[in-house]
Amino acid sequence: MDVRKKIALALTGAALVAALAPAASAGKPKTVWEDEEGDAFLGDATLGPVFAGAGLDLTGGTIRRDKENLEFTVTHASMPPSGSFPEGARFLWNITVDGEPFRFTVKSVDLGKPDVVAGQTTERVGRVDLQGHFRLEGECVTEPVGSVNAINCPPLAYLDGVFDPAAASFTITVPMELIGAKTKSKIVGGGGNICSICWVSHVAERSLDATIVDSAAQTTTYKVPKK
Repeated sequence: MDVRKKIALALTGAALVAALAPAASAGKPKTVWEDEEGDAFLGDATLGPVFAGAGLDLTGGTIRRDKENLEFTVTHASMPPSGSFPEGARFLWNITVDGEPFRFTVKSVDLGKPDVVAGQTTERVGRVDLQGHFRLEGECVTEPVGSVNAINCPPLAYLDGVFDPAAASFTITVPMELIGAKTKSKIVGGGGNICSICWVSHVAERSLDATIVDSAAQTTTYKVPKK
């Protein structure tokens, strides 16, 4: 066989294999942060088993692309059937997408109430989420309210998500267009004004960095793959 024909056939075969093969990381979760098990104790090591049993002991986080959505999954050492301790604690994950800041707020239960500290907005008033609450927020700002500073993180959207107690995890589903993400976009960890990633107690949607139960930091950049 002519050498040129052999080369052409080889190139054709290689192109066919490449076309049939799935993208290297499309649809595959990528671990972007990990956290040591057993370190959720809020300054008192004897409380570790209590917080772990409440679903507040973080162990890791992944991101994967599913067509035009991104899935953010957070795993824990263990989790109660309810998903996590309701209302009294919330999960925060700060990210930037190509430099634009966002924050996720997650709770197993959310009962929307008026904000008596004159912050945020009224869109949650009367809203009841008993099967998980997944919220996307914009850049947080600090605003003076009397003699104290209120930290307001404007809600941008309520997201689909699910708690999976059997896997000790929850997953947040985010439409890519909602956060301006596209193929090759870079998602990195954000600083946050309370924490980068954490479970923290809250009262009336207010949290203090002194009441962080468990925290972590995103150490790996996620580059959005082709679908």
